[in-house]
Amino acid sequence: MTRRAALSRRGHSAAILLATGIAASTIGATAQAQFSLAVSPPRFELSSKPGERVREVIELTHRDTQAGAYKLKTADWTFRPDASVDFSDELLPGSCRPWVAIERRDLSITPGRPYRFRFEVTPPADTPPMECRFAVMIEGQQPAAAPGVPVALGARIGVIVYVAVGDVAPVLELAGSSVQMVDGQATPMLKIRNTGTAHGRLAGFLAGTDASGTALELQASTTPIMAGETRDIALVANKPGDTETAVAVRFPITVTGKLEWGKDGSLPIDQRFTR
Repeated sequence: MTRRAALSRRGHSAAILLATGIAASTIGATAQAQFSLAVSPPRFELSSKPGERVREVIELTHRDTQAGAYKLKTADWTFRPDASVDFSDELLPGSCRPWVAIERRDLSITPGRPYRFRFEVTPPADTPPMECRFAVMIEGQQPAAAPGVPVALGARIGVIVYVAVGDVAPVLELAGSSVQMVDGQATPMLKIRNTGTAHGRLAGFLAGTDASGTALELQASTTPIMAGETRDIALVANKPGDTETAVAVRFPITVTGKLEWGKDGSLPIDQRFTR
């Protein structure tokens, strides 16, 4: 069985809340407000060698007046072209979940006292270079009550884990550009191809000038590009020095600069976007 959760176009939020139930698609935000669990860190990007055990800790904080009861398990996941993720309780082909051990499957958390939940990954000694990906799923044992909704909702959080086993790395290259509508606004997009063996992300800022001659600063979305895939990455325009306030772009817009990826990779950009 699979579940799908929306991911932000500006990034890949590793702690992903899923609201499940008859009315989940219309009241997900309300369900989230009723799910009193904070998770840290939001994502794990680990490295290991074949035969080497890696241990990590997820810090869970139950923000309620009474103790919270939770169920935990692992799941496989697939990142879709529309920036959503499918979670699967069944093992997908090539799954590395058999290498994963979690501390326990049932947990009660005292309010106000963070619980350090442990998990470990042990790739077999004969594992070839690869990227292991899975999720640690955390589900409330009591349905989340949404005010004004007769159907109780189940809420889950998925913490995404990447483990680079051996010598793997992304290789990102520019495969094209376009202008697409994102949340009702025309947005410049870079088409990025990953020919490497691990996921990658773009980082950094570009300089832009729009049709009115206004100087802009554009930040690339941190959405991950999986090995072997090509994905459209949004460029969010801001006023120079103000990364908190997005601005509308007046096309055409010219964008130049360099974006970074991986440890040493860089991607020169010199593009003109027109509608």
